[in-house]
Amino acid sequence: VYFHRAQRCYSCIYAEEGTRYTVETYFADELASGKIIFAVFNAEDKENATIIEKYGAFTSSLFINTITDGTDHIEEVTEIWFVLGDDEAFAKVVRSKIEESLKG
Repeated sequence: VYFHRAQRCYSCIYAEEGTRYTVETYFADELASGKIIFAVFNAEDKENATIIEKYGAFTSSLFINTITDGTDHIEEVTEIWFVLGDDEAFAKVVRSKIEESLKG
């Protein structure tokens, strides 16, 4: 799940686009089957209050939620902010976090 603020900067747009590219490129089958869901929410939109509270989001943030036996295991992926602008490194961070999540 990717959260952004209403006013978007280069970094926030890059993070969303890089995550979307990684999910669609490396996890197309899981995305098509519904095993993986990629969602984007405005963290300032009151209509998103329930999911914002669930994730504890307040600004641009990427979270991976691994659901095991109906229980959420939410992890923020902070490493993405250190590799902005490096497409290969960004995809590697996101891909490895998703692979880790899929392993359980």
